[in-house]
Formats: sequence, structure tokens, C-alpha cells
Amino acid sequence: MRMGQDFIQFVESMDRSWIDGRFEDLKDFLAPDIVMVGRGGVQRIAGQKAAIQSYREFMARSQVVRFDSSNYTVTERGAAAIVEYDWEMVWKEGGTEHEAKGFEILVLAQRDGAWRIVWRTQLPG
Repeated sequence: MRMGQDFIQFVESMDRSWIDGRFEDLKDFLAPDIVMVGRGGVQRIAGQKAAIQSYREFMARSQVVRFDSSNYTVTERGAAAIVEYDWEMVWKEGGTEHEAKGFEILVLAQRDGAWRIVWRTQLPG
């Protein structure tokens, strides 16, 4: 990947994987040493296995009705890249519909010749 659009497609494909329940595919996107920090820094998850499990757990109790992402900004610096974007999601959980929006920051780095997400942070939108 050398152009911003390639990174955007990478992130969109990653989001599509967890929304579609293809959790094993997340290994193609998440680095083994990924760190994910939830909204407000309340939850911190370290490692690919734990990260994938967090997606599994969310989708086991939820049904995504709508997920939209927009306003991508890509910054590439050598063997690292940062992808920032807005997202909005509507999901059903326990018979209740929820809606949220936020801002995502993903840091990608080269791992064994391929781009992988090494850091994910969600901020309130």
C-alpha cells in the first residue's frame, strides 16, 4: 500500500470482516501485538487474540443495523501510517436499539512485510 486510498480500503475491509462475523479474517488486519483502547480509555485490550475475542463478544450479543464511516485522513510516514475517520453505528442489543458515533484512530505498521494495525483508539464523536 502506498496511497491513502489503499489504507482506506484496508480499514473498510477490516470493518466489514467483524460486521459480517468473519472474525478469523481479522488476523489479516490486526498485528499480533495490537493494543486497543476504548472510548475514554476505560477499556484496554492487548494482543490479537484478545482483540478478536472482543469483536466476537460484541457481535454475539449485538446485531449491527447500520455502520457508516467517513471523513478519512491518512498520514503515512515511512513504515508507519495513521488512519483517522468518523463512524456512526446503530445496533440492537437485548431488544434495545442503540446508536453511537465516534472518531477512530488506527496506527498501522509493517509486520512481516504486510501492513497491520498496531494501535486502535476510539474517541467520542
